[in-house]
Order: sequence, then C-alpha cells, then structure tokens
Amino acid sequence: MHLHLEGSSELKVDRETAYTRLTSLEVMTKSLPDAEDVKVIDAETAEATIKLRIALVSARLRMNVKILNKKPPSHAELSAEGSGTGSYVKIQSTFDLAESNPTKLTWSADADITGVMAGIGSTMLRGFAQKRVAEIFNAIQIAIEK
Repeated sequence: MHLHLEGSSELKVDRETAYTRLTSLEVMTKSLPDAEDVKVIDAETAEATIKLRIALVSARLRMNVKILNKKPPSHAELSAEGSGTGSYVKIQSTFDLAESNPTKLTWSADADITGVMAGIGSTMLRGFAQKRVAEIFNAIQIAIEK
C-alpha cells in the first residue's frame, strides 16, 4: 500500500535556525510520538522503536532514520524504514524552507507499507497517517520555535 501526504506550515524562526533544528536528529527523534529506545548513531542516522496502534492492530516497528541530501539552509530529505509485527514500512520525505518572515516549511512524504499494517485498509490507514503526521509536525514546530 502506498500513501502520499504533503503540507506546509509557518515557523516563527529564521530559515537558518529552522534548518539546523530540522536536520538535527536529536530534535527530530524527540518529536516522534510513541518512540522508545531511541539511539542517535551519528549526525545523520538514528534508530528507534515506534509503537503504533491502528484500530485493532498493534505493532512495534524498529526503524532506521537517515537525513539525506542536505542543501543548507533550504532543503533536506528524511528516509525511514523498518519492520516488526509482520509489517514493513518505508518512508521517503522531503522538506523545503522558503526565506520569508515567518519561514515557510513545505514538506511531502511517501510511505510504502506491506504486511499486517497494509491489511488495515487505505481509508483507515490514511486517516491514522494524517493524524500522526500532524502530531509529529506540531511537535517539531514547538521544538524548532523554542
């Protein structure tokens, strides 16, 4: 199953500060809801176990997260993939920061999901993903604007 999500928001910090914080795995991993056993391996790689519960399905996914293709102070990509509880998830996302006041963040994410999680159904999974992404970006925005 494939999902595509995109969105934008305004950040109350300058573009350079937003970029530095968005590409910090310390900031990013603290913004993930239900993440446990988080390990930042280096400046561009981290691992975490993510607990998910969608309808009657619960899963724990061991995820590898990487920040790629950095083009300071305006663009970077995030790759996350992992498996667990009979499911496999791969997420490719990008973000771009426009120089404006406030700084405009535009992002997109493509997720490929197989196994038990994919069997939930696209409507329910899309609703869950949209809710979870909103939670993540809200947490990231709070962390960036601190």
